[in-house]
Amino acid sequence: MIIKKPYFLEKITKLTPDVTSFEFKAQDSLQVDFTPGMFAMLTYKDNNTKEEITRAYSIANAPPADYFEFFISMVGGKLTSKLAEAKIGDIYYISAPYGQFKFEYGEDKKYLFLAGGTGIAPFFSMLRYAKSKNKKIDIKMIYSVKYPYDIINKSELDSFSNIGLEWHATVTRYDNTMEWDGLKGHIDSGMIKNIVNDYNNREAYICGPPAFVDAMKKALDELGVDKTKIKAEFWG
Repeated sequence: MIIKKPYFLEKITKLTPDVTSFEFKAQDSLQVDFTPGMFAMLTYKDNNTKEEITRAYSIANAPPADYFEFFISMVGGKLTSKLAEAKIGDIYYISAPYGQFKFEYGEDKKYLFLAGGTGIAPFFSMLRYAKSKNKKIDIKMIYSVKYPYDIINKSELDSFSNIGLEWHATVTRYDNTMEWDGLKGHIDSGMIKNIVNDYNNREAYICGPPAFVDAMKKALDELGVDKTKIKAEFWG
């Protein structure tokens, strides 16, 4: 049975101009086990009005853990407005884990990760888990962001090369004033084919906003990828 428990805000880290990492530690210090890729329900409770605001966020840290880390786009919504004013030590409530976007590890498997924006969060959980277990995995990832400065934890992504990650970022709103020599434009079937020539031999995982997920499913369909080899999670 999943229980909503109190967690205190332990750490706040600004990752990009629009995205902040929030780490919440369990008051009872008990660990929660989960499969990388799953999500949690985060709840703010107003002690005066008794109002509750709940949102789902992909878990970014590796299991098992007595804390949860979320990459949150600070969009000025009901919950993000509360988080924008949050202080270390504030109490929130979390229930977890949920979802079917589970990483199925296999030594003989190859993977294709397609991430859009903060949709990279569950992939961090997968990669951090693999690194914590010293697992070698053949993963190719394409990560779509609006601007170069929107890349989350670039140095950590680079460090995952030790476990077999090859990653590429593509910028969708490039202009000539930017210092960027990487990929440009939205991910499509052509980009996937150029970067991942053995895409048909890989299990595909997609995470991002609904329009991104739909576009990635279409791209993989154009490439003839078996639908049973595709897992997708969307937010928004």
